[in-house]
Amino acid sequence: MKKYPVSRIFAALVFCLALCLCLPHPVSAEEGGMVEGLTVSSGKKGFCPGKGKSLSIKAQVNTNGAPVTVRIRIYNKKGKYVFQKSYQDSYGGQITYKWNGKPGKKNKAKASHKKYAKKGKYTVEVCVIPQDNTLPVSVKTVSVQITAKENTKGIPVLTGDMEVDYMAEQICREAGIKDSLSEDEKVRRIYHWMTVNQKHVHYYSAGSYPTYFKLASSKKKIKSYRKKTDQLSESGDLIYSYDTELIRRKWCMERRIGVCTDNAAIFKILCSHVGVESGICSGNYLNRNGTKPPHSWNYAVVGGVTYYYDVDVEIQNYGKGQGDYYWYKKTRAEAERTHRFVTVN
Repeated sequence: MKKYPVSRIFAALVFCLALCLCLPHPVSAEEGGMVEGLTVSSGKKGFCPGKGKSLSIKAQVNTNGAPVTVRIRIYNKKGKYVFQKSYQDSYGGQITYKWNGKPGKKNKAKASHKKYAKKGKYTVEVCVIPQDNTLPVSVKTVSVQITAKENTKGIPVLTGDMEVDYMAEQICREAGIKDSLSEDEKVRRIYHWMTVNQKHVHYYSAGSYPTYFKLASSKKKIKSYRKKTDQLSESGDLIYSYDTELIRRKWCMERRIGVCTDNAAIFKILCSHVGVESGICSGNYLNRNGTKPPHSWNYAVVGGVTYYYDVDVEIQNYGKGQGDYYWYKKTRAEAERTHRFVTVN
């Protein structure tokens, strides 16, 4: 075996050490770091994906004014992510994302993006990647259980906007709606209340309109109500839809006015608020004179059967001798005599 002088061995060691010091070193990730907080609102029973439901992910990120990339990933139990969302050039603050439960179109788990994620244990990860590669990557994770599809019949679906939901609660109380009532009776009382109180008004015209809810002076009551609904949402006893098309009717609800699209949206807000499945139909109204103006109306599922309701036509004809149940609870065949269906949502 060939022997080398000690001096040569020492020189070789010094050279290797110098080489290691000159090479760039990858900065390892640290737990927490710039991610100061991470909460996932899944409820005690876990998150059950479905129409109108979402998993709320909230992270508090402190970058000290430096630009970063914030990445949200949801991993399955095999460690492969099913969903990813990135925010480039972010400066932190509160990062909020509502995941609808469907995998992303490009995901490592190769799960279908057209179907909801399968039940099982998942990990929600928020990762902060600084643009300065000498700074460490920050990571924070939370485990969440995705459950199998459950029966959500009768569970209230609120918009998620505290002022809209507060007004809906007040209207339902004014209409005399209680949990003990049947679905049919709940819808009937909503229909009657809207017929009597809501007005068909093209509000973009000049004019001022009285408000029926003093939202500015009711902030404490609204926040108290939101605290209650948040607790019910956490326990799985109600759902937030965060439907922007419904939330933007706030102005009309406050003034009790609107056109067909507004009144149909408010009808859906109220029905969903008391746990009755409902939706909005759009198409044309078939007038006797042959005209076919664009129009919106509703459906509601009562006793497992879908019926149709046109509260806006009822509002316009209330007090004209037709009674206030002229367009209440129609079958599809009856509805199609005067309505041409285009979309049903």
